Amino acid sequence: MKLKIALGLFLVVCIWNTNNLNAQVNPSIEELHKFYNNQKLEVTWRQGGAVYGTYNFLEVHYCPNGYYGLYGNSVKKTVLGNEQRSNWKEFGTWKITSQNNVNGILYISTVGNQNFYPLYKNANGQIYYGNMTIINRGLAICN
Repeated sequence: MKLKIALGLFLVVCIWNTNNLNAQVNPSIEELHKFYNNQKLEVTWRQGGAVYGTYNFLEVHYCPNGYYGLYGNSVKKTVLGNEQRSNWKEFGTWKITSQNNVNGILYISTVGNQNFYPLYKNANGQIYYGNMTIINRGLAICN
């Protein structure tokens, strides 16, 4: 009997901890403004398979007026073990907004491309989109 009670208690604790670790919420507009406004952000993610995937690194400067500067680079492993490196930069506007009751960033590039990216916050408070890690690295450089 004691074993059943102990096992039941153990399962309840495990399920409770798993739910808390996997909890995600859509942050408020205010939280997103506080996280992004006038900040330099590092955004990283990986695409592709385990061996020949591409690693992407972005440095984003998000200014109080909504303009952003993005400086990116990627590293891709080739079949022969070489690395293919790419660099790019772009500028445009991000607007923290809501679409269909989900808060996120409306991305508008200087060539007119538009996309909405819903943002989420996990249990430890980290803001993310998909498999992208977003880290605050201090103040943005804005003109």
